[in-house]
Amino acid sequence: MGALTASVVGVLVSAVPRVMVVGVHGDQFLSVSNRHAAAAPAIEERPGRYLGYFENKFGEQFVFVHEDGELDGTVFGGDVDWEPQRVRDAGGLPDVGDLLLGEEERAFLTACWIATAWRREEARLAHRASVAPIRAV
Repeated sequence: MGALTASVVGVLVSAVPRVMVVGVHGDQFLSVSNRHAAAAPAIEERPGRYLGYFENKFGEQFVFVHEDGELDGTVFGGDVDWEPQRVRDAGGLPDVGDLLLGEEERAFLTACWIATAWRREEARLAHRASVAPIRAV
């Protein structure tokens, strides 16, 4: 059912069903089950770590992980047995080497890459300083 809203005499009525997450404990708000044959990696949330999750229309699951201060990120894909794939910067866009991604997966990865740009800035500046040529005075 699509999102449908109507305003009737100042009362907002919504046809969008409320979402209820079941099986989540304490302060958690998301729990995801592995839908693939290979054992999934244990990926924990912690301070300084960005996590992104995506599942395409075929049920293929992807998790993007980025640690603050790192230049690269990592993407795990269930359809490739959860093998970690390095994500590098390619002119402001994410590059995963020879990993084949569909349009939806590329959009997910690009959104994660954009969301973590500020987290890479300090590492980018440090890297530039370390490779800058030394000038004789």
